[in-house]
Amino acid sequence: MKLSRNVPGTPYSTRVAVLVQEGVKLLLSMGLYMHETGGPLEAIRAIRADLRENAMEWVQLGIPAVLYTVQNNCLFIGLSHLDAAVAHVTYQTKILFTALFSIALLGKQLGLSQWAGLSSLVLGVISVQGILSKLLEKYAAEPARGSGMAGGRLLSSPYGAGPKMLFKGHGSKGHPGHPPAVPPPPLLDRQLAAGAGAPAAVPPSAHAMGSDVALGIVAMLTAALCTSFASVYFERMLKGSRKPSLWLRNIQLAIYCGLVATATVLQEEDAARASEGWLHGFGAYTWATVMMNVAGGLLVAITIKYADNIVRGFAQAVAIIVSSVASYFLFDFQITPTFVFGVCLVGLAILLYGNALPIDCCTSWCPDADAAERKSLVGADSAEKSSNEAHQSSSRDSPPLSRPDQHV
Repeated sequence: MKLSRNVPGTPYSTRVAVLVQEGVKLLLSMGLYMHETGGPLEAIRAIRADLRENAMEWVQLGIPAVLYTVQNNCLFIGLSHLDAAVAHVTYQTKILFTALFSIALLGKQLGLSQWAGLSSLVLGVISVQGILSKLLEKYAAEPARGSGMAGGRLLSSPYGAGPKMLFKGHGSKGHPGHPPAVPPPPLLDRQLAAGAGAPAAVPPSAHAMGSDVALGIVAMLTAALCTSFASVYFERMLKGSRKPSLWLRNIQLAIYCGLVATATVLQEEDAARASEGWLHGFGAYTWATVMMNVAGGLLVAITIKYADNIVRGFAQAVAIIVSSVASYFLFDFQITPTFVFGVCLVGLAILLYGNALPIDCCTSWCPDADAAERKSLVGADSAEKSSNEAHQSSSRDSPPLSRPDQHV
């Protein structure tokens, strides 16, 4: 998603991307529901019957649908203003919000391990976001580098623009006044205050840089809040007294999300849409982002209904590691010891919250102790079994006690 926003050319509309995403999700859910019911006509009859008999549930599903649409738009905004790894770890605060909403809506009880995981999560996110202050100090101390211009040449950008290659050089060698051969991405355009041929660029203020970072953090936290409440609300409906088809629920959500996304697209003022169409700026990275979001949305629903916290915890921990490594190779992101420490804390928090600590692995690290423990347990079970058998045999051998009224 981050890479799709930093390609050269006219940027695509994030609202149109969300609309396309919901359309693809609706088509896939319809296809799977037709396969489940036995054909198109059977699926249509089932949908009409469910709409007639459970109209109130259709209305209630509008709440998570709107929240999921807001979440998707906030993700695009947040990843446009933050490094991918920082945004990904910040987004993991959804675990904290999910725990709070689970207590409030589902009556879930959290044990000591879960609360320890939440505490570790808070510390991890704080450690990771400590990088943001270092970024602000860096660009305030090096205004020429932070502005992206030095002596008429574009050197770097705080947003990153590709695999460690940020438009070094010019279109014509030996002519420093010429603009670069490759047009800069739209995010970098805002940094070119004086033009490509200016002898010195106007450095961006630390306040402007900080506002972009703050906007990204607020967007990611809003996305985490929306997805947490929507997921818990959706789980409450999936695991209620009536358990309808999972694909029918996805169809309902996709219809609502599509309506909300269409309204947001129509309200957006986009001059390029009239000349280039709704899908302007859509490239390979954009379509890959849309399809990954579609797959992620369907997998979230499947996870809520079928999977457990252990599988989800390991998957999220691996996702953080992969995102950090990919951000290092794809963007101008430097991994520091503070960031590594924060990522480790977040990974530990996910494992603690999902009760996914490898306790079995701990016993496998000490096979002798494990064998001794199993032997002691087997011995205790054998002794208890022998004692029970002896008690039963003695009960059978002893004569029954006579009642006093039998001799009267």
